[in-house]
Amino acid sequence: MKIMKKVICINFLIIVFLLIYSFYKDKVKYYTYKETRLMLGTQISLFGVSKNKNIKKHIEQAFDLVSKYDLKFSYYNPESELYQINNSDSIVFNIDDEFTEILLLAERIYYESNHLYDVTIGNIFDIWDFENEIIPDSLTIQSLLSQVGFDKLILQEGYLFKPKNIKINLNSICKGYIADRVVDFLINAGVKEAIVNCGGDIRFYSNNKKKWTVGIQNPRDRDTMIATLRIPDMAVVTSGDYERFFIIDENRYHHIINPLTGYPTNKIISATILSNFAFIADALSTAIMLMHPFEAIELIKTYPNTDGIIFFHDENEEIVSLKTENLNKWIK
Repeated sequence: MKIMKKVICINFLIIVFLLIYSFYKDKVKYYTYKETRLMLGTQISLFGVSKNKNIKKHIEQAFDLVSKYDLKFSYYNPESELYQINNSDSIVFNIDDEFTEILLLAERIYYESNHLYDVTIGNIFDIWDFENEIIPDSLTIQSLLSQVGFDKLILQEGYLFKPKNIKINLNSICKGYIADRVVDFLINAGVKEAIVNCGGDIRFYSNNKKKWTVGIQNPRDRDTMIATLRIPDMAVVTSGDYERFFIIDENRYHHIINPLTGYPTNKIISATILSNFAFIADALSTAIMLMHPFEAIELIKTYPNTDGIIFFHDENEEIVSLKTENLNKWIK
């Protein structure tokens, strides 16, 4: 009888142990999902880690969110709000808080960069044909410069006042903004970790103070890294003259256009910005490309929790760098 009771007791303890183990196993099990889609004219990659089995569903919902923003900020989609603003006969437009937030940052950096960062560059950008490697006619460029200038816009209490001949291009800021909103969505969905990559505008998130390794491409050698960073949960965005470009008579023509001249800049060849917000890093990385290296570093310093490293040619055509002091703690 005692043996029977002992067996029953042992079996009971085994069952309890298995129940506890099963419960604990479920508690610590994580599900991962990654997907890449062609959206916003680039590759959008979303990765998430969660205790929730529905992580795939959450990633798919995040892509739906990207589609929603494409219908707001796309320069090329005829159904987008921005496209309709650019191609409307009206000069007054009602815009929501998100549209206003992006334009306010664009306006701030426009003045901070002495008008070198300018999202009203649409008409100039349109005449550069990087696919067929064609330099626009200089007279055409000169005639369109009068149709550029953020100071020609007026933002006031949810309204945008824009002259008919001005075209706004938000490609230098909207992908970062979208990355921020997608991370917010995934955090609310309960993810443990997330990586949102909107065509090179990357935002990292983890709930355990994880460090992420990020390589910065050598602007003159696609197969090598010029620097490696080890960063906490931040956004990292790199702009460079080596993605969309062509070379004629030893001159490099790339897609980052100086709005004051109508021609590509030739000062900085690569700029990487780290910040808590991807849309700040996105806009700053483009602005920095257009500035003098020393002025660029000073601008980065004015933004809280933001650091940067820039690469440019010295007088001997050697690649040299400047960086904010705090960036040293992230260099691996």
